[in-house]
Amino acid sequence: ENWRIRKCVVYYYLEDDSIHIAEPKIENSGIPQGVFVKRHRIPKNESNEFLGVQDLHIGAEIPVYGRVVRLADCDAFTREFYCANGVQLADAEKYPLDPFTKKNTVHPHTFNKLMNPLKEYMEATLGKPMHAGIPATQQFLINDGKVLRFYCVWDDDKMYGEKRPYVLHYFLADDTVELLEIQQPNSGRDPFPALLKRQRLPKNFAEMPPEVNRIGISEVDAKIRYYKDTDFRVGGLVDVYGRKLFICGADQFTEEYYTTRYGLSSEDFPRLRMDDPEPAVPQIQPPPYNGFGTEEDSLGSFLYLMPKVPKQDFKKFMEYDGINLRFLAKFVNPPTVDKDRRFIVTFYLQNNTLGIFEKFERNSGFVGGKFLERGRVKNPATQEYFKAADFFVGSFLGINKHQFEVVECDDYTRKFISSNPSIWRNPAVNQPNRENYFASEAVPLEQNSLLAQTAAGYPTNNYSTTTSAANNGYATTTSPVYSNTISANGFSNTNGFSNTNGFSNTNGFSNTISANNGYSSTIAAPGSLANTIQANGYATTTSAPYGSSYVPTTRLGSAGKQIGYAS
Repeated sequence: ENWRIRKCVVYYYLEDDSIHIAEPKIENSGIPQGVFVKRHRIPKNESNEFLGVQDLHIGAEIPVYGRVVRLADCDAFTREFYCANGVQLADAEKYPLDPFTKKNTVHPHTFNKLMNPLKEYMEATLGKPMHAGIPATQQFLINDGKVLRFYCVWDDDKMYGEKRPYVLHYFLADDTVELLEIQQPNSGRDPFPALLKRQRLPKNFAEMPPEVNRIGISEVDAKIRYYKDTDFRVGGLVDVYGRKLFICGADQFTEEYYTTRYGLSSEDFPRLRMDDPEPAVPQIQPPPYNGFGTEEDSLGSFLYLMPKVPKQDFKKFMEYDGINLRFLAKFVNPPTVDKDRRFIVTFYLQNNTLGIFEKFERNSGFVGGKFLERGRVKNPATQEYFKAADFFVGSFLGINKHQFEVVECDDYTRKFISSNPSIWRNPAVNQPNRENYFASEAVPLEQNSLLAQTAAGYPTNNYSTTTSAANNGYATTTSPVYSNTISANGFSNTNGFSNTNGFSNTNGFSNTISANNGYSSTIAAPGSLANTIQANGYATTTSAPYGSSYVPTTRLGSAGKQIGYAS
């Protein structure tokens, strides 16, 4: 090579008549390529004239600082520009062929390889088959990277034999086979990754002569039958040098390949399970609780060789710290001697523990005090530890073979239950039935300081409530057991007592209101209690013959307001 033609691209800028020449880089050219001439105005000759648009056309030779550049072709925009200005450019010229270009020209029949005739002759004399590997090369280019995967099982029928799984890979690029062993944990075998390295697998290895396993191709290879992609199917056998492997499945790509290439369906690829059923592992049940410590602590000695401290619900402990729910309970169907015993059950929400305290009752024959030490207790109905949802008015509790009935709770507990409906989902919580309890009590409700609370939140059949906004705010209520009157002035009466500014008549008490100059007169019939309210602010109570002596009591109060009664 003693000369070369260099291909360049000339850019002409119409805005300032400047020219920029660039040379595209060619691989293995051996010369520096890139920017040939930077953008500037190029002079024509030694005069002060510069190259212009009229000097550029197909076939023109322009001098560039001692080098001659011949224009052989242009792009479509340049042709349109010259055509719009009335200049018709010539057709494109062919590029001359230099020795370098001729040497590196790619011919299709050589597969990107140019071979010297002398080199081709020498390789042919050494035994290289000429033009013999073209079909194999085409197969490689089409199927490179495409691998069929089959799942196989080898059932060894020898003594102490077993079923061993394998994965068979068939490479479509060169019809080779690879057999990989699936390593199973605790199998006791060395981790050999491959049973058969990638190679062509003969169908009958006994007919294979010894000289086949060599590099190159011989005439003997044409007589040996090797496995092809048409020889594999799910449910068939593969002979791998004397080992019969059963094909029990294939992957998704393999199924799609056979469906597209050979028209098979999904029914030809069933999922066959060759594994033996796994024996049931016996589960050791934890021993019963022995009573020492907590159940979680005792279970830790069973689950762990080194027992761990049971974890506490620290979030619940901090959220419900100091929140204690108190309930009043009694025995269910107790004997006569235990009928009047009352217990205060305290439930601690922070750790679901409870404690029971027996109330002190004078002359009851029982010493009050601590009845049950604080701790977690199991509910015999659910065999689980008591939870907050198990405690509400009307519930029954089985604690240490004692049956308790919850009959009352304090105001704090009632407000807490009403504000946390997510904990107490039982509808009986909002409507406790206290009829049986109060009807069976021998002690009047007004004499029991703990139970003498407002019944406004417990509407039952034995309680009547009347609210009146008419007749100057006066309301009269009659109830067979207890009466509750709420007048327009906002005063309420509970447990059989009457309230002024809204007068009530209950259980034989008669009350008469007169508008005659603010005075009221009452005539009590025999067997009734008469009450007179005067406008001068004094209330006088008199009694008709009743069989017992009633002492009149007068209290000072405002006009029309009664402070109380005494008998």
